[in-house]
Amino acid sequence: MSKTQAEISTILMDKVADWLTQSALAGSDLEALVKGFCERLAAAGLPLKRVHLSFSMLHPLYDALGFTWIRGQGMEVEGFRVEPGEPSDRFLTSPYYHLLSNKLDHLRRRIDPSLPPEFPIFGELALMGVTDYMAFVHPFSDDTSQGMIGSWSTDGTAGFSDSMISALLRIQSHLAIATKMAVLTKLADNMMT
Repeated sequence: MSKTQAEISTILMDKVADWLTQSALAGSDLEALVKGFCERLAAAGLPLKRVHLSFSMLHPLYDALGFTWIRGQGMEVEGFRVEPGEPSDRFLTSPYYHLLSNKLDHLRRRIDPSLPPEFPIFGELALMGVTDYMAFVHPFSDDTSQGMIGSWSTDGTAGFSDSMISALLRIQSHLAIATKMAVLTKLADNMMT
C-alpha cells in the first residue's frame, strides 16, 4: 500500500482537533495557529505538499490575509488589497473565483503536468510535483464576506484517497472555528489601534 493510500488515523486527527480547540481558547494568533495546524496535519500522516488559507480582514493595509505552507519550506504570509474597480486577473483566473462565482463549497482537480492547466496556479503546482488539489470555501456565517477560503495539495502519486478527503473535510470545521476566533481577535486589535 502506498503512502498516499494509507488510512488516516482518526486518533491522530482527533489530537489535531483538540489542539485547535485549545489554541483557540488560549487566544493563539492567526499565524501561529495556521502554521501549527499545517505541521500537525503533516505529522498525523497526511501527505500534504502545500496548504493555502486566506481570511477576509478589516485592516487599514489589506483586505485579506493569506497563508501558504509548503512542506519542508515553512510558511509565507501575504496581505491582499482589493483595488477600486475590477478584481485582479490573478483572482479572476483562480480556483477560488470559480468556487465563489459558482457558489460551490469544494473543487477537486487532479494535476496532470502533460495537460494545459485549467487555472494558472495549477501550472505552478505541477512544477512542485503536486498531483491532486482540493479547494474549499468555509464561511464563518451566512454572511459570506467573512470566512476562510483555502486549498489542500498533495504530491502523492495516487493523489488524495477517500480517507484523506474525509479527514480534511472533518478537520476543516475545527479549523474554521479556531481561525474565526483568531480572526475576530485580530480584528478587535486592529480596531483598537
